[in-house]
Amino acid sequence: MDMKNIIFFCTLIVAGWIQSCSEDSFPVPPATTEPRFSYTINNDALAPATVTFKNETIVPDRAGEVSYIWSFGDGSNSKEANPSHKYEKPGAYNVNLVAITSTSLEVVEKTEVILIKDPNASGSPIFFTDGTSVFGALINTQAPLFANLNIAGIQSSYGMTLDIINSKIYIADFDAEKIYQANYDGSNLITFRSNIGAADALIIDYENNKIYWDTNNEIRRANLADNNPSQFEVFVTGQINDPEGVAIDAVNDKLYWNNYDGGVWVKNLDGTGEAELIPGTGGGGSIIVVGDRIYYDDYAGSGDIHLKYANLNGSGITTVATTISRVVYGLAYDSKESKIYWGDRTPGTIMRSNKDGSSPEPWSVKAGSSPRGIVIGKFK
Repeated sequence: MDMKNIIFFCTLIVAGWIQSCSEDSFPVPPATTEPRFSYTINNDALAPATVTFKNETIVPDRAGEVSYIWSFGDGSNSKEANPSHKYEKPGAYNVNLVAITSTSLEVVEKTEVILIKDPNASGSPIFFTDGTSVFGALINTQAPLFANLNIAGIQSSYGMTLDIINSKIYIADFDAEKIYQANYDGSNLITFRSNIGAADALIIDYENNKIYWDTNNEIRRANLADNNPSQFEVFVTGQINDPEGVAIDAVNDKLYWNNYDGGVWVKNLDGTGEAELIPGTGGGGSIIVVGDRIYYDDYAGSGDIHLKYANLNGSGITTVATTISRVVYGLAYDSKESKIYWGDRTPGTIMRSNKDGSSPEPWSVKAGSSPRGIVIGKFK
């Protein structure tokens, strides 16, 4: 290679390096002021509790000086940049931050709901996932106050189950092909199982200390007492209609599942007696056992999913609810109040009714919450 070519080669490298540095080192500044904040709550968020706010507002150079006004949702205000505020009473408070700029003359705001819990509250714990976060509340006479459990890293969850003996929650991550385990408050999160297949639903068999889940064409199970994240076995195979919901009949030692492409199936927990209980119709995503009945969802048409129940032998099919917006991935039973709960994902609603479908009502409504994986624990 002659000197001319060497010089030319080096020039291209330098030119490319300069161009690359220019693109990476000088990001476009923000065009407008964007109010942001985070917060921490002491006393485990039980009233009385103090919330410490961290102002993370993004302010462009052209904006000039910025002043802040905080409204804490209980009639109190502050003009500090990073205030703290003590809430004496439990409740859900709408905290509003307003940023006002002197040069760009912007008035922009952000609002978040801060939940302060009642230390004396009792009720049945209820949880649901919106796909990436898990929320918990109590079922009692008050309006539901759901708190984010702050479980990070979930990619796409549809199913959960509770270990009501040890107060643990299990979360199926469809995309990550994992099952996570955590305490009811979201602490002590671990990967319980990995490389499990794409799971939509989980259920615990307490008598045999096992946990079951679905994949695209199988039902699998693992030992709850085994901490090896690779331990599991195939319990049902060859399910071409895509199993979704799974349920345990602890009295009769049976496993039930609902198929996305139609059909409700049953199999004895000892591995015998596998059979299609209700021949494939529209198909669904959830199933539970309540006493001598199974409850499951069934696709009747777009925007018209039906919730049904049948006897444990598949007879006596009865419709409980209709016009549910999408396939149901959250179906649960509160034994204390004898109520069925289900998720209607598009309107962000958790519905409930009596076991026969009477007295239906929207119990929790939060736009965009897409409730799925609904599970209910023991009254406390």
